[in-house]
Amino acid sequence: MIEVKEDIFIGVKDMDEEHLKLLELLNKVINLLHEGKKEEAMHLFNREILDYTEKHLADEEKFMESIEYPDLENHKKIHEVFRKEIQNLAPYIEQGDPKAFREALALAWGWLYNHITKTDRKYAIYAKERCLI
Repeated sequence: MIEVKEDIFIGVKDMDEEHLKLLELLNKVINLLHEGKKEEAMHLFNREILDYTEKHLADEEKFMESIEYPDLENHKKIHEVFRKEIQNLAPYIEQGDPKAFREALALAWGWLYNHITKTDRKYAIYAKERCLI
């Protein structure tokens, strides 16, 4: 199980809620794996996590546009790299490739945590300093 720690909260309510939802979905996948339901876990990852991640990235980009975040284009490029990496693994996961699934889970968790605590925190600080949230 992935524990929720305080540093995952950046102080932007909607984004914090979406980050928590992503963590909940990852934990759901991990629980299925612990129950021996590997195929179900793989389908959940491909179905729900990938869809919700895309929704979240789009929402985050809209938020940054709304606050006129000066580093928006660079942030979008970071999102695009992640999108491509995870989407490249998706067909292999759907075919039942355990290596691709492990890579995708590690990528999703590592990227999510590091991205939130480092990169996302920057736009949250920008918004707070300008009293936009």
